[in-house]
Amino acid sequence: MRKRLVWVDIAKGIAIILMIIGHEISGNIRTFIFSFHMPLFFILSGFTSGAVLTYSKWKSKLPKILEMLILAIFMIILLSVEKVLVWKGSVSQIALDTLIGIFQGSNTYGGVHAISTVGVMWFLIVFVWAKILFDLLQVFFDNKYIGVILGIISYFAYLISLHHWLPQDLDIIPIAALFMWIGSVLKQGYFSEKINIKKYTLPIFVFICFVYWIICLQNSINIEMATRHYPYFLVSVIEAVAGTVVISYLSIGIQNFKISNYVATIGKHTLSVLCIHHLDFYWVFWGGLISSPWLAALARLIVDLGILMLVILFQRFYKRKITL
Repeated sequence: MRKRLVWVDIAKGIAIILMIIGHEISGNIRTFIFSFHMPLFFILSGFTSGAVLTYSKWKSKLPKILEMLILAIFMIILLSVEKVLVWKGSVSQIALDTLIGIFQGSNTYGGVHAISTVGVMWFLIVFVWAKILFDLLQVFFDNKYIGVILGIISYFAYLISLHHWLPQDLDIIPIAALFMWIGSVLKQGYFSEKINIKKYTLPIFVFICFVYWIICLQNSINIEMATRHYPYFLVSVIEAVAGTVVISYLSIGIQNFKISNYVATIGKHTLSVLCIHHLDFYWVFWGGLISSPWLAALARLIVDLGILMLVILFQRFYKRKITL
């Protein structure tokens, strides 16, 4: 079993911090953040996950993966409860919107129902089904063919999303699974025993990714999976990969600095941050009290990460108490 890669936690920590900021601001900074931040999690999942080569292994992993879907549904319900408590709205209407949100797996705006209770839980829903799909494909196909299969399915999913958003984010799932496959391919190069790959090829590859990423950013191209926003599709998909590669390489470079320990700690608890961010009452109460986007982003960072630190301290205290 390989040792946990610290730089992976650093990269995830950077991405989750930027996610919080990106939800409050606009302009070039938002374009930068949304050019890679959510795809990074799918790519690094494929990078860190072990191969699933048998049906029995796929089946044994299934219950644990589905627990995340149950968590997502629970979080959606809790956000609805917050709305009932704060807004004093129609319980039946909020309950109906919640059921629709759980079925759709996405926030929707306009039309008969405006669904906002899904919040950031769309990511967990997509992650669960994408992971199940990617692992299942590994059972039946060699990894070199999975990319072609997912690439074709992803393109048709993209075409469908231009007209309709499918239930349970089915039109996003193949694209997320494609990112996972890309992560698994990058892993093969990273763990290669050939010295020249790491010493020479890797820096050149990162430089090419950096140049491509910057060109896309200069043209205001960014990917937003939650809203099915993929400008020029393949261009923005490759941009997300390029951005992830650069951020990952940066994370490798800073992993010996003390501050990276704090970022890595946040990266280890990205699921907790996601849930805290979802339920921090910002969307239903105090977000409207702050007019400045940058102040809102700063306040939300302080609140969300402050709650995370309390959760971590409580976990450590509880574990210490159990061992005594």
